[in-house]
Amino acid sequence: MNIAMLIGIAIAVVVGVALIPVIVDTVNDLDTATTPTTVISLANLLPIVFIAILIIGSVGFIAYAMKG
Repeated sequence: MNIAMLIGIAIAVVVGVALIPVIVDTVNDLDTATTPTTVISLANLLPIVFIAILIIGSVGFIAYAMKG
């Protein structure tokens, strides 16, 4: 694995983590009076799913790069 791949992964993780407050603010700005509770419940899971995708993507990319 070369250094450029590691730098790419690090940049992707940093940008992804930097976007988490934006997602949380968007979820918190939902109008609870007009939005159904199921949509709000699913929206509250978005930050967790986003972090899971970042972690799984990083691990998958490293595993793919190590295979060659």
